[in-house]
Amino acid sequence: MTISLYRYRGFIWHRAITEIRNRYAGTGIGVLWNILHPLALIVTYSLVFSTIMSARIDAMQGKKLPYVVYLCSGLFPWLALSESIIAGCNAFVANANYLRKLPVPEQVFVASAAMSSTLTLLLNFTLLLCIAAALNFTPTWYWLLLPLPLIALQALGFGVGLLLGTLNVFFRDIAQWTTVTLQIAMWTLPIVYAIKILPPWVARLLAWHPVMPGIETVRALLLYSRLPPAHDWVAMIAWPVGIGVIADLVLRALRAEIRDLV
Repeated sequence: MTISLYRYRGFIWHRAITEIRNRYAGTGIGVLWNILHPLALIVTYSLVFSTIMSARIDAMQGKKLPYVVYLCSGLFPWLALSESIIAGCNAFVANANYLRKLPVPEQVFVASAAMSSTLTLLLNFTLLLCIAAALNFTPTWYWLLLPLPLIALQALGFGVGLLLGTLNVFFRDIAQWTTVTLQIAMWTLPIVYAIKILPPWVARLLAWHPVMPGIETVRALLLYSRLPPAHDWVAMIAWPVGIGVIADLVLRALRAEIRDLV
């Protein structure tokens, strides 16, 4: 799978850029919507939750934190991950014409969807770093490590999207269930709230959440200027690799039927 993705890297990049350009094609301000949408999201969540949650987060984290930075350090990676999964889940069906006519590996279409959401994440996180700097966060060398957990989370999104995209060819309800499940799954993570408001046994279970190590690593590097524990790094790598291997095996097993059914 890795060799196929590398061989078609130009195709993946071109499709991802095209998706970004076409997302708001025909609108008055075009690509600026890629900035205005996350800004609107930041304002909405901050207004709704800052009064409720910020004091608790300050007390529980032991450090005065601008709630908007705490929120977005988890929200932006989650939104990009969700977008990768949903787009990947629909990738084979949405690109049925290409799959029927071109000898392009199926996973390339899932990879281009993940790359598109990764570019959006890059824009959003650049915006977040500017906001953090404006709120007197001093940039540190730890910020240079931020691409590692962000890439790991997007790799996880690619793996899950590839697995669900393969199954969605055979069971079309999977795409609808995926959207609903992700809306619920966001609240299983301490994105809007602090993890310490949860009962201890729930917090312990969260250690096995596949997204948790990535979110915790982003916050450790960005908010607290420290390296996360080794087990977070291991889990952050193990989850995408494990799910990616399973997705590839399922795709190989069902590949012969996919192009006939899409």
